Amino acid sequence: MTRIPLVVLAALTFSAEAMTFQTRMEDVQWQVEGDQFACRLTQSVAGYGEASFVRRAGEHPQFELKAWDNPMRPGPAQVFNDPPPWRPGTAAQPVGQIVVGAGTYTMMAPYEQAGRMLAGLASGLQPTIMRGSQVGGDPVRVVVSSVGYQKARLDFQQCISGLLPISASQAAQSIISFGAGGSNLSADAKTRLDAILQYINADESLSGIILDGHSDNQGNRLDNRELSRQRALAVRDYLTEQGVDENLFTMRFHGDSYPVASNRTAEGRAANRRVMVRLQHD
Repeated sequence: MTRIPLVVLAALTFSAEAMTFQTRMEDVQWQVEGDQFACRLTQSVAGYGEASFVRRAGEHPQFELKAWDNPMRPGPAQVFNDPPPWRPGTAAQPVGQIVVGAGTYTMMAPYEQAGRMLAGLASGLQPTIMRGSQVGGDPVRVVVSSVGYQKARLDFQQCISGLLPISASQAAQSIISFGAGGSNLSADAKTRLDAILQYINADESLSGIILDGHSDNQGNRLDNRELSRQRALAVRDYLTEQGVDENLFTMRFHGDSYPVASNRTAEGRAANRRVMVRLQHD
């Protein structure tokens, strides 16, 4: 038997008295828009604002609730997947708490809660957010309808399938690792560079690529600096062979001067054998 936390049961108890914002079934519309960098699935909630599920390249989905004029007071709101009226006897599913903020963007839920909300929609339940109002403290209830979700879900998944494999932040600063004493690119390194390459080709604002070569402290400093140079060259050569403009690159060779981990352990030395790829933008 599924247990629902008392705080959610209390929210359900008062739901009949709540100020409810919900689009009528016949007026529900889902919109899917996006590109290689992000996909957004949005439903307008009548009288309140917009509820959106956002999936960015290389990241898990998030839920965003935007209010035109937020009636909720700031603080933790209860979130649950509520059964629609035509499914009597179905138990509500708790999702968790999401903090309501002040201003236009009422809240943003991380992927754990967003994933549960999407799963609820897929099973015909309606993600519902409840929080006291700014005036009087009476509950405010915002309902995301499940009507038409199955079709919208397919469109959303199609958009997601076209996302780049890494996010903007991952592409902007990426680490390419190397084996001990070598400058050859491993299969994993090439896979990582292929993902960066896709982002480079899609990013029209890219103005430069900085390569910082590093080594561990095994050997003398001059040899290590040369090894860090060879590693940076290996990364540059791989990307230019795939069509990246050689004039975009700035290369720096640091040898063992800037370790990110202790060279006293094998794991630390492995972390220090690297090339940092940084993307610059206009």
